[in-house]
Amino acid sequence: MKHIYMAVLATFFVFNAIAQSVASFDDLTLAPGSYWNGSDQSGSFKSGGITFNNSYSTDYQSWFGFAYSNQTDVTTAGYTNLYSAITGQGFNGSANYAVCYSVPTARVGYAVPTKTTGFYVTNSTYAYLSMKNGDAWAKKFGGDTGNDPDYFKLLIEGLDDNGLPVDTVSFYLADFRFADNSKDYILNQWT
Repeated sequence: MKHIYMAVLATFFVFNAIAQSVASFDDLTLAPGSYWNGSDQSGSFKSGGITFNNSYSTDYQSWFGFAYSNQTDVTTAGYTNLYSAITGQGFNGSANYAVCYSVPTARVGYAVPTKTTGFYVTNSTYAYLSMKNGDAWAKKFGGDTGNDPDYFKLLIEGLDDNGLPVDTVSFYLADFRFADNSKDYILNQWT
């Protein structure tokens, strides 16, 4: 079975915990059509009391972990459009949302151990169009025939108080492994 692994962006929106901590990202200030990517070297940001890690490289002017954005470009393909969700907005019409580049990992943290009960996710415009059409870095998902069993899987790992894994959840941002190609999909809505 052939797998395509892509180091691309996925976007996140709400983390809802037992203590009712909700990161809506609307508590973060941004000029219209802009983003925060950690270039200030702060190493993280907070929304709703939840901390989102960020690592910015001044040498390469690049980052991993989380950024946040209110960009709305759903048509521009490629790495010049790193900060737009394919939905063109945050969950439920929100202006702001978080963007995740999880290479090697992205982490969220709470002030006290918390059980996360859910969050919303979709693809970035960059990831969506790369998988849909192919580009200089990746081929079109499904290949020319549509039969290549490609997928883009998000792995979410829960850690205990000591930082040890207690559970892992897999979520497919795109899945072309179905025998019936009409079931193949690339996520383009908040789920």
